Amino acid sequence: MSTPLTWREKISYGLGNFGVNLPFGMTNAYLLYFYTDIYGVSAGTVASLFLIARAVDAVFDPFMGLLIDRTQTRWGKHRPYLLWLAVPFAVCGAIVFWAPPLDGWAKIAFIFGSYTLLGILYSAVSLPLNSMLPTLTRDPRQRNTINALREFLGSSATVGIGYAALPLVKAFGAGQEAHGFFVLAVILGVITLAAMLNAFFNTRERAEADESPSKLTTAQSLHATRGNWPWIATMLVNFCFWVGFTGHLQSFVYFVNNVLGDEAFVSPLMLTMLSVLVGTGLAGIVANTIGKRMTGAIGAAIATVFTLLIPMSDSHAWQIGMNIAAYFGQGLIGGLLFSLMADAVDYGEWRSGYRAQGFLFAASSFGVKLGMSVGGAAGAWFLSLAAYDAALAPTPAVVTAITAGHVWLPAAAFAVMGLSLALFRFAPAYERGEVSPATHSN
Repeated sequence: MSTPLTWREKISYGLGNFGVNLPFGMTNAYLLYFYTDIYGVSAGTVASLFLIARAVDAVFDPFMGLLIDRTQTRWGKHRPYLLWLAVPFAVCGAIVFWAPPLDGWAKIAFIFGSYTLLGILYSAVSLPLNSMLPTLTRDPRQRNTINALREFLGSSATVGIGYAALPLVKAFGAGQEAHGFFVLAVILGVITLAAMLNAFFNTRERAEADESPSKLTTAQSLHATRGNWPWIATMLVNFCFWVGFTGHLQSFVYFVNNVLGDEAFVSPLMLTMLSVLVGTGLAGIVANTIGKRMTGAIGAAIATVFTLLIPMSDSHAWQIGMNIAAYFGQGLIGGLLFSLMADAVDYGEWRSGYRAQGFLFAASSFGVKLGMSVGGAAGAWFLSLAAYDAALAPTPAVVTAITAGHVWLPAAAFAVMGLSLALFRFAPAYERGEVSPATHSN
């Protein structure tokens, strides 16, 4: 029987996700805007940056997963990385919002180098934190609860910084936006550092595999993916979710400024992301009642429909209502993503005899990073193709490009995400609790 987790451990684990998501949310929401409108980088260059940097990051993920599976310390396999990499990650999260006086290739090299390093460090801290979930408890209901709390706090970081960033930038910058962004990024780095260290000191890895080797070979880790349809489904869901979420979020400022024509409405409309927290908070409760697959499908349908309705009117009431509903749907499925993967880890162990949670989470994270790469690059490419210029009034082509990145691409991604959940199924013998078919002599 699983030992009940204390609230101190649950909250500490969730706050770790809060800290990691502060620089993550800041870059997702505002880095494209920072590069194009403040640092003077062309949208086409930023598109290439997002695609290449996140592709490098995605390729790095499986190697990080293999490293986690082979890690053996007195603190466990996952927690040490929260201690070892907290400072580099926090520092790099601030550096990407630094605007040194560079030009030409020197500027391009700086943004490529700093952003790529941030992506690698993000993987190196988020993957251990995420893949640690199955080690906290084997109880699926406890997992649903702790994952919902984790996602709630992580989403709180994204929502909070999305709402507060621009007012804080103006306050800290005193008329110099570049300085304001950097000061804010430094403050967020300090909070991130504290949250990660707190997660390290106040969590424990206790639910280890009963028979799986403590250090897996690459072949053994790969074997855990064979016939693991829940893992394949979760990877596809992650990919589609992050295409939609990234495309919608990073185009938010452009949509409000250039399509709705109301710069003052950015922060109030960003506040609609609070409904993500409602959906995330309810995800575990609903999943315990009707199942994860049905809960995720409902969330995907809500996100798709209400995202499509966003451009139907430019009134403030309409925009607020549609965004609240769309974000609620995203939260309903987003709150289950890592719980779905934890189930895939258990299923992979049942089928193969190998508990390759580091590799499985990392390989799924490949889908996350690929989704972020596609969603981020697509929005920037749309702007580039429309010849976006921050100094000029928006043309009809620019309005169409922004709407494509903010509405049409995310809606399509959310629809495919819902369909992907059809693959989240288990062998009947597993659902009946029968003995594993693994020979354990592999």
